[in-house]
Amino acid sequence: MRQMTALVKPASSLCNLKCGYCFYCDEASEREKNFSSVMDIATAENLIKKMFDFCGDNSALTFMFQGGEPLIAGLDFFKKFVETAEELKTEGSAINYSLQTNGTLISEEFCEFFKKHDFLIGVSLDGKKELHDKMRSQSFDKAMRGIELLKKYDVDFNILSVITAESDASELFDFYIKNGFRDVQPIYCLDPLGGEKAEYSLGAKQLARFKKRLFNLWFAEVSKGNHFYVRDFDNILSLITKGKAEQCGASGRCNAQLVVEADGTCYPCDFYCLDEYECLNINKADINDILNCEGLKKFFEHDEEKNSLCPACPVKAVCGGGCKRYRSLYNQLSGYCPQKDFILHVLDKLRTIEGIKK
Repeated sequence: MRQMTALVKPASSLCNLKCGYCFYCDEASEREKNFSSVMDIATAENLIKKMFDFCGDNSALTFMFQGGEPLIAGLDFFKKFVETAEELKTEGSAINYSLQTNGTLISEEFCEFFKKHDFLIGVSLDGKKELHDKMRSQSFDKAMRGIELLKKYDVDFNILSVITAESDASELFDFYIKNGFRDVQPIYCLDPLGGEKAEYSLGAKQLARFKKRLFNLWFAEVSKGNHFYVRDFDNILSLITKGKAEQCGASGRCNAQLVVEADGTCYPCDFYCLDEYECLNINKADINDILNCEGLKKFFEHDEEKNSLCPACPVKAVCGGGCKRYRSLYNQLSGYCPQKDFILHVLDKLRTIEGIKK
């Protein structure tokens, strides 16, 4: 079975909030093109058709809708997208849908649609109200109302939390437990692309300290036999037990992503949607052309310097230098790597946990 995933941005970087640390706004501001419209159904149809043409019968396609705020595209867009995908689906193939949202635009009608078509929804929620509202335009109450609607309609969802210099691992874990959030993904806040230090971004020591504290709480919980999925930790566990991870960059190697902006322009990675890595347009090029274009070659040729400790690092097999977008953070302090610090802290415990989780 051939598998393929597209990260679809139906409203590009358009958003109803203005989050102070938004990395995609930062990227969009660096580009010459201004993607300020919503994807039309002709572009969506070209994307779907060309992915099925490339993968053939008995394939598995995943469409992950992101932004900006993808719900700005409107419910009619998503209805037409799914309808078109079902019409174009090749024999024996399967389609999966997920969507990442700030949660404020979730409605009863959206929830009915999500449930009908088995969407997995990722809701951005940084923790307690005071912390969330500080960076996310006072949106905590609206996001929580959106989550309550997802629960009401029994829609599968998880929580994505941006971890900043003000995040506290114990407070965040307590917030998760109190609200019954047991499928979570921390997203560690970086400085903007220009390299200037931001007050909200993490330092190397802060990153390691936060991850170790969160891990200790998570480990105690799963050791009791309770379900609690933290993407970082489960990916390292997968690298230990299977030699591979589902998260791109977790093992230090990049995979070609298919990021599709509203006008059909493609990029190789959500962290590198920049002019120099532009990968043709889905309305004008086939998937094979995109996967062999100059922008994609430049993306793979470009590498960020790994930490000087990497060559002799005892945990490089489960890190590989990490995602290249994060290496500026890993290289912040001479003679120190937060990823090495963290993995050495968790490795022995993770080796014991597989039996617990079965």
